[in-house]
Amino acid sequence: MTGLEAFRDPASVAVVGASGTPTKWGYWLARGALTGSARRTVHLVNARGAAVLGQETARSLRDLPDAPELVAFAVPGRALGAAVDEALALGVRGLLAITAGVDDARGLGARVRAAGARLIGPNCLGMYDADAELDLVWGRFEPGSLAVVSQSGQLGLELAGLAADAGLGISRFVSVGSQADVTAQEVLTDLAGHEATKVVALYLESFGDGRALITALTALHRAGKPVLLLTVGASHAGRQAARSHTGAMTTATDIVDAACETAGAVRADTPARLIAAAQLLVRAPRPAG
Repeated sequence: MTGLEAFRDPASVAVVGASGTPTKWGYWLARGALTGSARRTVHLVNARGAAVLGQETARSLRDLPDAPELVAFAVPGRALGAAVDEALALGVRGLLAITAGVDDARGLGARVRAAGARLIGPNCLGMYDADAELDLVWGRFEPGSLAVVSQSGQLGLELAGLAADAGLGISRFVSVGSQADVTAQEVLTDLAGHEATKVVALYLESFGDGRALITALTALHRAGKPVLLLTVGASHAGRQAARSHTGAMTTATDIVDAACETAGAVRADTPARLIAAAQLLVRAPRPAG
């Protein structure tokens, strides 16, 4: 991921909107971030300064001794812009926004890029890297060798759940959400060099820069990491579902198939079939040489 070193194995992480309530995103981000506290500095930010999971919190990022390398946001949509601006002013270079209901996501992404930082999201369901002990998702993942990259967070979690049922662990999980800045193509390109990943499960609702996607898929193919691509159906209902989630529109099925053939990826038509194929690929011995 070009310019996204802060998302690989950050030296410090802050959770803005940390909460002690298990039904809130701020709880799961805080809980997950703390699992990596032996590896990195973890800061929890709570506007009221209330303790979270037995940890003291800061009231704002400005109250921290140093700017974190990566900040995860679980704040209301109306508050995200100001929270991101505060982080950028402090020199934060990696931002992960779970927040939905953001009016001008593209403008937010542009501000982040102009500051020399990068943003995953908004409207995403987080990220996870087993080797880096970076856990910023809802729930628990078991480590393994399957990477999941998804535009729809819920579909990504469904794939991860099906993988767990099949005995497959996760090497890296990235929900790209609205892709206001970081794209799925960038995440895929980075996975080509991700040692722990053996197979990639990919779900997209739109394809943006088709050439960049083919380039990323080709890089994974050359690295010996098969890609299983799940796309929304060609039906009107499928297209409407995609549009309602991220404002995205799907491309024609035949174009997707052509891209997969060119780049060596395999298209799956259901999550269950994708995971069944991943099960075979993960457990297959790698060819010698």
